[in-house]
Amino acid sequence: MKLIAITPELPHDREVEFITLILESGFDYVHVRKPDFDLQQMRHFIEKIPQLYHDRLKLHSHFELAAEYRVAGLHLNRRACTVPSCLPDGLRLSRSCHTANELVELSRYEYVFLSPIFDSISKRGYASRFSQGDLIEIFKHLDTASRIVALGGIMPGHLVQLSHLGFVGAAFLGYLFNSKGADELKQKLTIIHNTIKCYNL
Repeated sequence: MKLIAITPELPHDREVEFITLILESGFDYVHVRKPDFDLQQMRHFIEKIPQLYHDRLKLHSHFELAAEYRVAGLHLNRRACTVPSCLPDGLRLSRSCHTANELVELSRYEYVFLSPIFDSISKRGYASRFSQGDLIEIFKHLDTASRIVALGGIMPGHLVQLSHLGFVGAAFLGYLFNSKGADELKQKLTIIHNTIKCYNL
């Protein structure tokens, strides 16, 4: 199962430390989502992350920095919905989806997020839009279902259910970045990886 973390929109005091620990633990990617950052703020933020991990970052904005920092790829959403033509080849694309009708042309993407699957941890009042029946129907009618990553309220206890439904991965935000410190984050990462190993997900 693919494991992805997404940064909070607002700055977090220990964010770079948390990103480093998440990637050290074996997560596939961290998505850098900072919609209010200008170009220089984004550049400064990326430079604080160890260069070793730049190739496992995906940018949600300021796509022009992708070549400069050799990041893994770009994530398309409502704010940034097109890929500049001047970017280098080989960048892996992902995108956000919030309805079944948006799950089209999936072969263009390494994966897409479908959200919110569960009630959000990081956004108060942002409730799940999908029943289990809805999800079963979605996967029944998709030939490329293996490209869909669950987002929204994801916790380790959901991973087995998500795998059985057909999700190829899970994206974590609040569960990880709401940790009070590095020790708590490490405990949570251990739980996630032990769940993956125990159930062979």
